[in-house]
Amino acid sequence: MNKSRWESLITSDLTHLSSESNYTYLHYKDGSKKLMSRTLKDWQERLPHFLRIGRRFLVAPDHITGWSNDFTTGYINHQPFKVSRRAAGVLRKEGPTSTLHRFDKQCL
Repeated sequence: MNKSRWESLITSDLTHLSSESNYTYLHYKDGSKKLMSRTLKDWQERLPHFLRIGRRFLVAPDHITGWSNDFTTGYINHQPFKVSRRAAGVLRKEGPTSTLHRFDKQCL
């Protein structure tokens, strides 16, 4: 992927990213997805406002439509996604919006 491809990515259309080894699926709000040859860590550095909710997932906070009472499940466009136990603990303790700046460091 060349540098201009990074710059042309419209992040407002991304709902979440999921990893498969050194590849990442970019999931869009229209339901489509694209496979990219980058690690999730690369994407996390380029998308610092996304939440790391587990080893294999980054989610866009703007597209989260809800949380379960114990924060072990979140919802993007009313579709459930699992949250790691550690991330759920941070969310329970501090709430989903207050942890954005520290979230990924504590939840891996």
